[in-house]
Amino acid sequence: MPNPISVIIENQNSAGGAFITNEQGFLPPLVTTKYVVEDQGNSSPRYVRSSLYCIPATADLLKTTDLSITLTASPMARTDEGEYEPPIVNFGELGAIRSNRCKAQ
Repeated sequence: MPNPISVIIENQNSAGGAFITNEQGFLPPLVTTKYVVEDQGNSSPRYVRSSLYCIPATADLLKTTDLSITLTASPMARTDEGEYEPPIVNFGELGAIRSNRCKAQ
């Protein structure tokens, strides 16, 4: 089993700095790593983090591995120095976009 302290230090050395949100194949830095997000259209890991970044391709494989898929949302997370605030969109008279099925936002 890997030592968590060495994993944190290794991630700080390799993933610190800029994290560009639209680059495929790169995992977001750990929450203990200092990084600056360059928002290119995908959500910053400060706002949404997934428990899995490599999702099984089939339902059978997911059932076999018994892995749970969760998202942790932090909509009020603070941005670090050098990062842009997330854009605010005004939909005017239409209001917020809602689900047709349950009317949730």
